[in-house]
Amino acid sequence: MTKRKRECYLDFLRIIACFLVILNHTPGYIASFEIDDSQKAVLIIWHLLVEMVVKIGVPIFFMISGSLLFKKDMTYKDIFRRIIKMFLILLIFSIIANIAATGHFYIPGFIRNFASATVDGAGPYWYIYTYIGLLLVMPFMRSVALRLTKTDVIYLIILRLSITGIVAILIWLLNIMYDSNMYLSEHFQPVFITVDCIFYTLVGFGIDSLWDIESFNRTKEIYLAILFVVTALIESWLTWIAGDGQVFSGMDFLMTLSLFMVVKIAFHRREPSESIRNAITLIGSLTFGIYLLDPIIGTYLKPLVHKLYPRVPFYLGVSMLYCVISMIVCGSLTYLYKKVFIWRKNVDRN
Repeated sequence: MTKRKRECYLDFLRIIACFLVILNHTPGYIASFEIDDSQKAVLIIWHLLVEMVVKIGVPIFFMISGSLLFKKDMTYKDIFRRIIKMFLILLIFSIIANIAATGHFYIPGFIRNFASATVDGAGPYWYIYTYIGLLLVMPFMRSVALRLTKTDVIYLIILRLSITGIVAILIWLLNIMYDSNMYLSEHFQPVFITVDCIFYTLVGFGIDSLWDIESFNRTKEIYLAILFVVTALIESWLTWIAGDGQVFSGMDFLMTLSLFMVVKIAFHRREPSESIRNAITLIGSLTFGIYLLDPIIGTYLKPLVHKLYPRVPFYLGVSMLYCVISMIVCGSLTYLYKKVFIWRKNVDRN
């Protein structure tokens, strides 16, 4: 396999997604779901919008994975090497995160919970389970991806809009109006449309490979930005009227796709300077390490930062500050590890 040049817009999307994934596991974000009628409307709307946007962190990673994975001509040997590598990473970091969270390590309990992805302290690592599953079926997924046409991608998006968007909204509203619990049958399984790791990876690859970026002018870029905001507002409204902690997520994909395209178009139209490009590429290359370290470092760092509340009266704002601090700390540790690892590798070669 040849090593591909890093795409700056994908690294920028990685940084956004990493920030959102970390924010998703903070107390300020979790508390924002507690909507109180005594709160100011502006604050409620702000919290709801943040809640909707945060949900697209993982889908962005899925799109990036699809864009990159399906372009690689990997042999079965390559695939299983990567699976073993990801499994070992998952195992090692789950053990460390579990010890950090509980202060001890109980092997029988760990084995049982590791299989079901319910290890205390290692909750955020569920994505790696999904990624390993995706790698297992990658030869078949890649065969589908390489045969995709623009029409196929549009077909997938329209079906997703119809099933998880329009139909889901109608059911959502009917359940609110009639206090019912209607839902689509679990036997209805159009997996290419409704299973996130399948849909986003295929559409991410299709959009990134098949769409002519030159055809997107300033007007289309604005339309995509409007689509992002309108979708967030619709989901916020549906979540608000439902209450009881219910969150509508059926149209997350529209926010994810529009953000992906807006960022790609923006980087194509306005090429960043070399220094900015290098900074984005560097931070983007550290995001996986940040993701792995945050559940461990966060066990100690999160309470310290959140002590700023209520001196800093915005709990969600404190959590956002924590995300920045966590990314700096975990990113620095990842950078140092990479430097030492590369240095030792070079020494061994010599």
